[in-house]
Amino acid sequence: MSLYKRRRGPEVDSADVAAVLIGIVAIAIVLALLVRLQRGLLGIILGSIAVILAVYWILDLRRTLRRELRIRLSETRGWNHDIIEDGAEILVVGRVPGPHEKIEVLVRDDLLEVKGSRHFRELIKLPAKASILGTVYNNGVLEIRLKK
Repeated sequence: MSLYKRRRGPEVDSADVAAVLIGIVAIAIVLALLVRLQRGLLGIILGSIAVILAVYWILDLRRTLRRELRIRLSETRGWNHDIIEDGAEILVVGRVPGPHEKIEVLVRDDLLEVKGSRHFRELIKLPAKASILGTVYNNGVLEIRLKK
């Protein structure tokens, strides 16, 4: 098992546990209401239908939670970038998804924020306070020149 899967495993497990707990509570509430309202064969039939629907609902909820977690994990995988300091300048180089028009670069004190398409957003702590001199985006690689 890779380190990535080991680190991300508990999040998927917590989604499964949450879905099961919500499902158990929902089934218990539905069965309690049906036993109170309907007794006999009709109550058993309605209870069985309710349990089948609840199981289907739990499985669908689990699928949805897993899909959302997969999207979030792909968004937060981390950004491969290099920071190169040279005298009074800092050069940050990294891959950013999307077209040039959707890329935003902001500097606040010693934090660099890079936004791209597909929900890409990264914050980088810079070695010193800086201001943007210029950016170059070519074939998915963004170069940001900063002045200390």
